[in-house]
Amino acid sequence: MKLDLQKRFFSNKEEKIFSAGNLSASLFKYKSGIKAVRLKNEVGYIVVLPYNGQMIWDAFFYDRSLKMNTTFTQPVPSKGFRHTYGCYLMHCGLLAMGCPSIDDTHEHHGEIPYADYDSASIIYDKDEEGNYLAITGILEYNLSFGDHYIARPIVKLYENSGMLEVSMSVDNLSRQPMDLMYMCHVNNNLIPNSKIFQTLDWDIEHMPVRVSIPQYNEPDPDFLKLVEQIQKDVKLTNPVKEEDLYDPEIVCFLRNPNVDEDGFAHFLYVHSDGSADYTNYDASILNRGVRWMVHHSDWQSMGMVLPATAEPEGYLTEKAKGNLRSIDAHGSFIATVNCGALPPDKVNGIVEKIQKINKRG
Repeated sequence: MKLDLQKRFFSNKEEKIFSAGNLSASLFKYKSGIKAVRLKNEVGYIVVLPYNGQMIWDAFFYDRSLKMNTTFTQPVPSKGFRHTYGCYLMHCGLLAMGCPSIDDTHEHHGEIPYADYDSASIIYDKDEEGNYLAITGILEYNLSFGDHYIARPIVKLYENSGMLEVSMSVDNLSRQPMDLMYMCHVNNNLIPNSKIFQTLDWDIEHMPVRVSIPQYNEPDPDFLKLVEQIQKDVKLTNPVKEEDLYDPEIVCFLRNPNVDEDGFAHFLYVHSDGSADYTNYDASILNRGVRWMVHHSDWQSMGMVLPATAEPEGYLTEKAKGNLRSIDAHGSFIATVNCGALPPDKVNGIVEKIQKINKRG
């Protein structure tokens, strides 16, 4: 089943438009006027902004919201994501990505985080994982005498699961090759004293700390001392403690993770109640990763792993590092990230899996 959405379907009162078993979809508008779709199953729900970047604004499973805490209580109309930033997941890129240098001309994290989508649809279907509800959409980017592509994200919510399958596919419609930079920006809430398990070695070779600090505000001298300590011993970030101030942010590059027999890297964020946030992905396709951590009175985010094709230093810097991808004329790219929450009874099995992968190296 595929239901093509129309903007006139959305109103201030949330209304269910589809249900099958314990899966349901409803539409509503925030007070700000931003349109939203809620997909729900037995253990929680997600809220997606179908016309605004196909952002996953919230993910709520097993009685808690997974998304970062910010000063934004709802999404608002904006041309840039930093004016409405409180989401669980956003797509970044595609022609450029990251924090632009003074010589870059692209927007922060590129053109797609909060892009105006041309169309959106809800899908009910079944695959090898079971029945699912999904939201997808189409964004056509067409610059005269320049790049021309179509982006199609999709997020699948399965029955009785707190895990999401999130994909981005890109078709280059031009007769010329297309530069590509993509990042799946997953923003978990930072919960002090929660511990990360990962298929990645905890050392400066595999987790170098970014030296440059975006000038959102003037960093505190104590923060600069903390960055210096973490640059020497990145294990100081696991766990982030209640008294630690990551203000404005600490960023690590995640390089060369260990992978399972299918080539997947695994990252797990375990909380005191035994539940966990979990992300895994094919590290041969998304062969770069980033950790983004913020912890102060206004913002708390544990971007445990942001799977990507490049690091977030802007187009020119990443090009110099050899991190640009290229899509052939009329070629395609697709990447998938599995992310979400696990209940306590599923966590130990993933911890053991990660430990086994690390032993194998």
